[in-house]
Amino acid sequence: VPLAASFTDGLPDNSVTLLDKGFFSASLLMSINAQGHNRHWLLPERSRLSYKVVESYGEGDRLLEMKVSAQARKTNPELPMYWQARAVTYQIGKQEKTVLTSLPVDKYSAHQVASLYHQRWEIELGFRDIKSSMQGNAITLRSKKVELIYQELWGVLLGYNLIRREASLAAVTHGRSPQEISFKFAYQFIATQLISMA
Repeated sequence: VPLAASFTDGLPDNSVTLLDKGFFSASLLMSINAQGHNRHWLLPERSRLSYKVVESYGEGDRLLEMKVSAQARKTNPELPMYWQARAVTYQIGKQEKTVLTSLPVDKYSAHQVASLYHQRWEIELGFRDIKSSMQGNAITLRSKKVELIYQELWGVLLGYNLIRREASLAAVTHGRSPQEISFKFAYQFIATQLISMA
């Protein structure tokens, strides 16, 4: 959280920052709202969260009030005793999920908030595909110079998008959804074809 706080100055205006539940911190989240113009945040609800429902906006959409911890107030005496966040609860299959956000209810529906958070997982799956399938879980990049690191990253991203494009075209050709095509399988198939062609 302290490291994340050092990045809040650089967040763009008119943005939503998607965070993991490990970044649940009144000080951090309130600072995102306070700086710049129209900056918001979104993160999953922490387990065993203590709160009071202040207002209900509809089914699965409410405003919560939570107490700021004594430790947080000791670190930052300017923090209030209580702070508020909007909570949106939705279903994914048979599972119920709740996310907290600063997005205002008059501009963003509960469905839009839930959809935005769900998109985050699509991004996470993309990162997983790059790290595990393409990079073989290698922790570091091979390049030693900054400009070559950028080149290597661009190459990885270009390769990822080309594989996704080919998988999507194959899916459409066979009347399937692109999400049904395994990235790992597509990557292995294309890599094998390239080796055979060589």
